[in-house]
Amino acid sequence: AEIHQQRIEGWPTLYPWIEPDGLGYFRRRVTEATKGVEHALAVTLDHFSTRVEQERALVVLRFKLDVLWAMADAMYMAYVLRMPPYANVEIDR
Repeated sequence: AEIHQQRIEGWPTLYPWIEPDGLGYFRRRVTEATKGVEHALAVTLDHFSTRVEQERALVVLRFKLDVLWAMADAMYMAYVLRMPPYANVEIDR
């Protein structure tokens, strides 16, 4: 949580267009995310007790991280590179 808090503190300099209310959302998420991680760990320890179950949990986690990376890539392309989804595709209407 500490590293996330440090990163968020630098956001006003790096991302001056983020409104104070929006920044507040991310500041609150640091505490909420910590609770979420603790809950996820408890669920994992309670429900994935065998090696096979634990390996399945890792597959699920990997999928989640792949989805998050794809979202981050899509946002980077849309907002930084100005290439939103289907930017290079002609759509017949």
